[in-house]
Amino acid sequence: HEVAIQMAQGAKFQSDSNVSIGITGIAGPGGSTGNKEVGRVHVAVIAGDYFLSRRMDFGDNDRLDNKRSFAAFALRLTLEALDRVDENEAVMEEALNKDASDGSFDTSQLDPSSEEWEGSLEWQKSPRTVAEDIGKVDLASLTDWDAKE
Repeated sequence: HEVAIQMAQGAKFQSDSNVSIGITGIAGPGGSTGNKEVGRVHVAVIAGDYFLSRRMDFGDNDRLDNKRSFAAFALRLTLEALDRVDENEAVMEEALNKDASDGSFDTSQLDPSSEEWEGSLEWQKSPRTVAEDIGKVDLASLTDWDAKE
């Protein structure tokens, strides 16, 4: 996870972009070690000042399938991070627009978990997000991938 975050930071710095992605893992067929298995990927997304990092294990597939899965996972995680940024901005805007007589406002919702090593994000009961819809689509099979490496 740390390498993926550093890669995303480097991409953000070099490109001066608002969103950057770092992907590191072992696509196979070789390269696995005791704690690094073929099919394991770490992805980090930086969107503005927010970052999200997650690990996923896709198993012992062939190299091309793993690369496709890694890319699809990175896109899905990017959409989740962007949804989180949008949610946080909406909460901040609402809090700033409230008429607080003592000059304070509740910031408890403004501090989401800044990093996630494994598992899934817990979404509030709210309208469906793009990330939830895209999670049901096999992005790898919708793309015409060039088999050249």
